[in-house]
Amino acid sequence: MRRFIGFHVILTNVLALSATSFVALAFVEAPPVVPPAVAQIVPPIIPQVEQAIVDIDSAKVLEARIKSAQAKVLPTCVGIEIMDTLGPTSSGSGTVISKDGWILTAGHVCGVPDVDVTIYFSDGTTAKGKTAGLHWDGLKDCGMIRFDPAGRDLAVAELGSMEGLSEGDWIISFGHTFGIEKQPFRPPVLRLGRVIGLSPSVIRMDAPLSSGDSGGGVFDLDGRLIGINSTAGPEPDMNSATTIDFAKSRMSDMQQNAAVGQDADAERQGKTSKGGAKRAGVEMQMPSESAPYKGELKNIQGIAHAVDQAIMMTVGIFVDGRMVGYGTVADSSGFVIAKASDVSTTSADLMVALPDGLMVKGKRMAVDLELDLVLIATPEELEPPSFAVDVSPAVGSILVTVGRDGSPVALGVRSLGAYLPGHSDVTASYLGVRARPITPEERAQHGNRSGVIFMVVSPGTPAARAGLRTGDFVTRIAGVAVENQPDLGEAVRRHASGEVIDVVRVTDDQEEAIRVRLAARPNAHGPSPSTPRFPASRRSSGFGSIIQHDTALRGDQIGGPLVDLDGKVVGVNIARADRTKTYALSAAVVKAAIDRLMAQAKDRTEPMPLTDPLQSGIVTKQVGAVIRLDANTAEIIGTTLHFSQYEDTPGALEHWVDSNDSAKWLVEFTKPGDYAVTVVQSCPDELAGQDFAVQLGGTILKGKTEATADWSDFKGVDVGSIHVEAIGRAIIDVKTGGRLRGPLMNLHAIELKRTS
Repeated sequence: MRRFIGFHVILTNVLALSATSFVALAFVEAPPVVPPAVAQIVPPIIPQVEQAIVDIDSAKVLEARIKSAQAKVLPTCVGIEIMDTLGPTSSGSGTVISKDGWILTAGHVCGVPDVDVTIYFSDGTTAKGKTAGLHWDGLKDCGMIRFDPAGRDLAVAELGSMEGLSEGDWIISFGHTFGIEKQPFRPPVLRLGRVIGLSPSVIRMDAPLSSGDSGGGVFDLDGRLIGINSTAGPEPDMNSATTIDFAKSRMSDMQQNAAVGQDADAERQGKTSKGGAKRAGVEMQMPSESAPYKGELKNIQGIAHAVDQAIMMTVGIFVDGRMVGYGTVADSSGFVIAKASDVSTTSADLMVALPDGLMVKGKRMAVDLELDLVLIATPEELEPPSFAVDVSPAVGSILVTVGRDGSPVALGVRSLGAYLPGHSDVTASYLGVRARPITPEERAQHGNRSGVIFMVVSPGTPAARAGLRTGDFVTRIAGVAVENQPDLGEAVRRHASGEVIDVVRVTDDQEEAIRVRLAARPNAHGPSPSTPRFPASRRSSGFGSIIQHDTALRGDQIGGPLVDLDGKVVGVNIARADRTKTYALSAAVVKAAIDRLMAQAKDRTEPMPLTDPLQSGIVTKQVGAVIRLDANTAEIIGTTLHFSQYEDTPGALEHWVDSNDSAKWLVEFTKPGDYAVTVVQSCPDELAGQDFAVQLGGTILKGKTEATADWSDFKGVDVGSIHVEAIGRAIIDVKTGGRLRGPLMNLHAIELKRTS
């Protein structure tokens, strides 16, 4: 059954996937488009695909069709950078549709006609071009780009039509999600979906999209272009594309540089806002609960036998009585592996639900920080695991995630070949600085120490809030020596958002460790990369080369085996990276890591020591009558609650949709007495009145969320007073007060004011 979260049932003013701001409109003559010739290629004979997956054989037929279609259309898919005199201003995607140099894209990618663009072909080569005309009016969103094809043997997409297309049909979509990666070049990214709604101008689909996918092609399984990526909905499986039939009906006008539609008018008149053009009222009707999603139950049941072998390798990991994720059997002697950043190091209450359902005590024995894996010992013998270390699934392969109940929980496809994630890791942990190497003279001034100089410490970032400044000389970050910006980035990416690290700076030849709580990278524009139903993992990057697939998983479904349709364990899911992708470590990488972890643990007779929560966090020390506990200094407990900060919006704890999630602050009181407690929160009217609690020791204050204008409008809610008996450190804990009917609140801060 499909479930929707409160305020997301109807989406109005849907954000464009990528936005471009221009101030001029120029009309130039352009030749009409010559329809592309149908390629004279005899395709292999492949059986037709049924709408639903009924068994492994039908799934393999679908997989073969996906691979065949992606091989045919990938060379036609391009990335587009909109240029000005200073360089690229935004990016999108498109599809080559004629040998004489025409590209079909989204209208909001073009913005206005006659603007310079750089085109990136699927092999990484480039060409210069210009935007032509567009039609941009809500979900009717198409545009064209022209370029000189001289000297190129262009691959051209075959234009399809909506005739014969129906709900439930399988489609594939391509785009340069979160922008064009160039060093090294990343080809367009494949996503699989189904048609979940149709109108003459709009395809609604569950192929996941995000910023940068705008204008990319939507294809049927014969490789015919049937749509143009247009708009991302509130969740990964709620997206829209403009139909090829509508685009063809406007093609002649677009060739002549016509710019039509309310949004096109607003763009031409310069009526834009930061992060993109103001959209005309876009109302995206949500599909019904019976819409034919790719993850519907009958598809999952159809491939159930693919996970038969992996069932005995899948366990559940519980901390303090709540499930934090899956785990994978590592060795028959009782060892399992799990995602380290989701397994608390402050609690001894670690339990493992074995494949047969038995709950046993777990002990942390070794950690691989780079891969974010923890080795856990259990007292039971287990079935020997089997990793397919010699199998590397091809792009388009259907991959299945195994659940604890012995059945698949979700399916997806491999989206890219061998991939080392780059700047598209938009949910990676974030420090908020730019650094340069020190000069030989500076090295001599600092006792011949190596390190970096912070050139920029952006306001409001974790670094700035911790007291780091532009000009600081820093030698180590999270225990790692740093000598340049890449070193710095690698050190940060090995830690989760919300985790506390030490940044060592040198002042007057003295080293000082500054404690910083990392945050998720701010989202400047476009749809949120982390959603309430499928939030990104707190640590989502820094694993090296990974398998990227488009399966939508929750945080508590990470850590278990990933299998192919032959039932072979080809990897272990390690992170939900954003709304479009999940990362897995390959079986070969996992097996090598297990060998290293087992070697570390063999001589250990006791589990790894626990961390003292009163010593491990960032201490907010009382310096006056008011103590302010900001959201970005909170320790987050749970898999859905996240700290986020958007452009021009106060930072807050968001996606509070799990009643088990909570937030903690470490406070050092310097004066005993009574303190009035205020929770600074936001909550739309329809969700107001939900219960929460603030706890200090044995004192629990109960409150209810109060309505604000929207999620970015914060107000203080007074919840009562607490009495502090003595000076010293204590933990303030904010929890839900019961079952939630939607997101609890966005929490900006807690304020404690001494009253006596």
